[in-house]
Amino acid sequence: MKIDSNILLKNNIHENSLTKMIDNPLPDQIMNQNDDLYISDQFNEHCIDKAKEIASKFNMLPEFIDDFSEYYIEICKESDEGYSLINDKSIIDEWFESIDSDYPSPYKDYEPNDIDLLNFS
Repeated sequence: MKIDSNILLKNNIHENSLTKMIDNPLPDQIMNQNDDLYISDQFNEHCIDKAKEIASKFNMLPEFIDDFSEYYIEICKESDEGYSLINDKSIIDEWFESIDSDYPSPYKDYEPNDIDLLNFS
């Protein structure tokens, strides 16, 4: 049996119930999540670039750069200033003190003093 849509409309069935699709919030949720991921990735990428810039400026050994970059991302996330932290040598020194390393220093141009030679021999 075929039902004419005009008859249904005349019989007091609302037109929107026939023609309107359900508003699905899932695409909006997914887009918002993707936007958040994109912003987070951009933030992390910028922090990594900044960490590499700091490492280069103070002649950090290449084997430490990736670990320092991870540390820098974390302090940027925790900071109210974001990635606009003051970029001085103290950030590297704080990071190096927080890790266990067999190296006496994270810097390429490091010359150990007598105390360092005694501690790391």
